[in-house]
This record gives sequence, structure tokens and C-alpha cells, in this order.
Amino acid sequence: MNEISGQNPKSVESHQTAAGFQTTSWTLVDGARADRAGLERLLRQYWSPIYASIRRQGFGTHDASDLTQEFMTQVVIGRDLASKADPARGRFRSYLKQALRNFLIDRSRGKKRAEGDHPAHLAAGGEDEGAPHPAAPPDGPDPFDREWAAAVIELTLQRLEESCGEDNLGPHWTAFRINVIGPTLRKTRPLSMDELAARIGAADATQASNMLQTVKRRFKRMLREVVAETVADQSEVEQELALLRASLGT
Repeated sequence: MNEISGQNPKSVESHQTAAGFQTTSWTLVDGARADRAGLERLLRQYWSPIYASIRRQGFGTHDASDLTQEFMTQVVIGRDLASKADPARGRFRSYLKQALRNFLIDRSRGKKRAEGDHPAHLAAGGEDEGAPHPAAPPDGPDPFDREWAAAVIELTLQRLEESCGEDNLGPHWTAFRINVIGPTLRKTRPLSMDELAARIGAADATQASNMLQTVKRRFKRMLREVVAETVADQSEVEQELALLRASLGT
């Protein structure tokens, strides 16, 4: 890519998941208003969901990378979106998504006007054969929201593992990793409680089940905490959790 995103364009396609994106709270937006370093952090955080949204419109990897860069430069930086965003008017994510939609619409209209000025370049069917035409977006979750949801889950799991380590709950975390994370993310087979007990050194299946439930409860609590960090109004947490589940298809 370039100096704004800090990513290599050749690796963007494999990097459009939560690994390169963390949840963005209004604190991060405030940092973007304060200095260039804060702005660059904001741009890095949102590169992946913006890129994924543009790819969803049917653009190839190279065009999507270029358009992401163009949007970052012309709109996010050029129009100073961070300074104009207002927590009282909703989520920054929604504000940014609308700005991206408007950018793509304006670009499409500009391209059509340019084509009208050069009829010699049009094919017999009335279309420019050499210009990329984005396909109609397929049905399914918004890729921007899917990126956000995956990032929330990843950050929650990171905090959960750290928390379990700090509280000497290593076997509990292992049980959760084997019977929840593995089957959910890697489609592995969950162990029976007897098998799990033997794996983590629990006294019996009942103790293994209790240990697993302990981490499940902690995960739910931490997930709520992470989501709460991304909203300005805490009354939005339940709605965000519902959106997260919908985006992940759960």
C-alpha cells in the first residue's frame, strides 16, 4: 500500500480480517483530532473494513486498494471527518460507512459523465469495455460490519486469555479454547466432558463443565465491555451486540 495504511498492497487481500483492525472508540477519534499520529492510528484501524466494503462492490484487489487510499486521502483526511464527527449523532462507524457510500456514488457519477464526453470509447452495447464496472453487491452481512464484529471478538478473546492468565485460570482457558474457540473458529470437534477433564487435569466431568462455564460467563462480560467502549451512549450496547451477532451469522 503506502504510507497512510502502512500495509503492503500485495498482502491486503489476506489481511482484510480482524488481525489488522481493532475496535474504534470515540477516544481514538478524539486522538485523530489531536495530532497526526492519532489520525494515522485511526486510518490504520479502518483500512480493512473500508477495503472489504469496496471489494464487496465487485472491484478487484488493485482497484479496491487504490480506492481505499483515495477515500482515506480525499475524504477522511481532506474533509477532516474526525473533527466533524459528533458522538451525539451516532456511531463513528456508521458515519464513516455513509461517507464511503457517498464517495463511491460520486465516483460512479463522475465516471459516467466522463464516459458521456468520450463516446468513441464506448462499445456497441453502450458500455466502456475497458473500464471496471463494480458488480451488484451480493446478499449477506455488510463486510464493514463483519470486519468490526470479528475485531470485537478477537479483542475480547485477547483480553479473556490475559485475564485468565492473571487469575491463574490457565486450565479454564484451555477448556474454553478447546471446546468453544476451536469448534467455532476452526470447526474442530468439541470434546466430551470426560475427555475435556482428562485433557485439562480436572477431577471429573462436572468440574470440567464448571470450569468451562466460568470462562463462558467471563467472555460474555468482557464482550459487553469491549462493545461498550465503541459507543458514545451506553444505551446502544444491546443494539451493537445484536448487530455483532447478525454480522457473524450467529
